[in-house]
Amino acid sequence: MNVPPEIQEFLNRDGVILLIRGLPGTGKTIFALSLLNSRDDCAYITTSKVLRDINRNFSWVGETAKKKIFVIDEKYGYEEASQFKNIFYLLPTSFRHVLNKVEKGEIKTVILDSWHTILQELKYKEIEERERKEIYDPERFFLNLIKLSDLGLNIIITKEGTEEDPISYVADGVLTLHKHIENGRMQRGLTIEKLRGMRIEKPEYVISLKDGRANTLRSSSFEHPRNLKEFKGIPIKMGGGIPSAVFDDIIKFRRGYTIFYDFEEYVPREYHLTIIMSTLVNFLKNEKSGVIIPPNDMDSSEIKYQIYLFSLEKQLGNLRVIYNERELENFVQYVDFSNEKSIAEIVEKYLDESHTPLVILGYDRLYSYLNSNQIMQLLDYLRNEIRKRSGILIISGKVSDKEIKRFCAGFSDIYIKFNNVDGDVIMYGIKPWTATYHLDLHTKEGYPKIKLEEIL
Repeated sequence: MNVPPEIQEFLNRDGVILLIRGLPGTGKTIFALSLLNSRDDCAYITTSKVLRDINRNFSWVGETAKKKIFVIDEKYGYEEASQFKNIFYLLPTSFRHVLNKVEKGEIKTVILDSWHTILQELKYKEIEERERKEIYDPERFFLNLIKLSDLGLNIIITKEGTEEDPISYVADGVLTLHKHIENGRMQRGLTIEKLRGMRIEKPEYVISLKDGRANTLRSSSFEHPRNLKEFKGIPIKMGGGIPSAVFDDIIKFRRGYTIFYDFEEYVPREYHLTIIMSTLVNFLKNEKSGVIIPPNDMDSSEIKYQIYLFSLEKQLGNLRVIYNERELENFVQYVDFSNEKSIAEIVEKYLDESHTPLVILGYDRLYSYLNSNQIMQLLDYLRNEIRKRSGILIISGKVSDKEIKRFCAGFSDIYIKFNNVDGDVIMYGIKPWTATYHLDLHTKEGYPKIKLEEIL
């Protein structure tokens, strides 16, 4: 499990209480089990029903972790413990057994899952064993947990609901898990409400429960590769699909397709450029032609940096950059962007010289020179010309003009939406329909590469 660093640091302290709360189905048990499975210092106390569910549904929980799961109302052997004074004998034997492990240094944190079900079991036990009523009294049990934290034990409690209550007031840290449906797609998140005594650098995280495991996701910031390596192209075969080099596992590009990348304004530039450059680079590595009217995220300096970053120096003969400023590079063609006819003519010229061409059009740059109707007419014309030549047209940019977006969404064969969600980049296909994916950018292979993680 990729635990947020703030939570890892918080749990490395002594004597903290962490509340994990959320509505049913938000993943509290999975999150707690993931903590148990990823940390060596945790014990897990729950009810017999929850234990059965764990054994039945969470086969990924390791055998070592399973040996640290205990049922709240079962009998366990224990020895005397001086560290916890009289509180030791005011707790169920399951707790005494765990506290023996705490004294031996094997356990530092106790996870209780979940608060309501554990209290219900204690109430039944309170009726069943009246002579030991004080051990199973829910209110006293809560107070004894607070005393245990005062003695240095970390306690994690999962609880149904998001309302403020005595636990949330007493807890040193509060995490809220939540989910919502957007355009028919599941989105999950974690909010760090408080971590007492700590600065919270990132209060919101995207979460996925894929394969029944909790994984907190974070979109990395771009870092220049330590050692540049050449991008290895994916073959473009006759009669087959066209590799996007990013979305091939979920969306198939075909000859003649028009693809619309709808980027929200605050999606980091590096993600935008890596996505469009990956397909362009793959075309060039396959000795195909690429024509690009760069989006606003890509000025002349950025164009040169991307060529260097993807080691494209040998493929520049097949690249044409149509730009509104005069540059010395042979691959840059100056065009007056206020004249849509000139743009169409120069693109068509390069199309006639190409076989299976790729055209990437940054419509937000054109929006500074042309009105909406002119841009839409140009897009419609180019789409038809590119389709005749079995090429690919990618429309990309960050313009908020709804009329242009509706037009692009309507005539595109593929429509993909990209959003910034509390600093994380997520995407989903509207046409065709896809689930939601979290995006991460890394350069460990020597060039920028996007990693997708499905959010379930």
